[in-house]
Amino acid sequence: MKLFSRTALPDDLAAKVSGFLGRRPRILAWGRTENGAVVALHDRLVHVVGDDVAELGWHDILRGGWDGESKTMRWVQMSTGETTRVPLVEPGSFPEVFKERVEATFLFQTAIHPRPGKTITISARRNLMDEGARVLWTAHPAAGVKMDEETVAFTEAELGRLRAEYAF
Repeated sequence: MKLFSRTALPDDLAAKVSGFLGRRPRILAWGRTENGAVVALHDRLVHVVGDDVAELGWHDILRGGWDGESKTMRWVQMSTGETTRVPLVEPGSFPEVFKERVEATFLFQTAIHPRPGKTITISARRNLMDEGARVLWTAHPAAGVKMDEETVAFTEAELGRLRAEYAF
């Protein structure tokens, strides 16, 4: 049996991840859960729960991180808005690698202000799962910002300006 390390998955977990991906992955880090693991690969997060395996591209994580007090990883999926919380029995270096991989997707990020006190964050992110994919530009309003017609028009104009200026 392998000792717990940041890259050596136990054989049963390694077989599940390899079977799901169709190849043996290079593991950056992993964390043990009660009934599985979270695994950090270069281009994606793999979540194993029992016999179920799911993946999530780092570019699809809007925000998230480690809560040391509750020993829980959490993230919000950008494409669905779904929040996932995963308690870790043994976090290893997964929390640090999670942060680094999500940050690695950002090419550009700025805050715009359609009105005083109202903030929208515009980001340009790359998809590490598909090097040929176009840059993903997104706009996310802060809590309490209503996306009325005027705010949407302002945001679309700023998105257009920034896309042209940065031309990723």
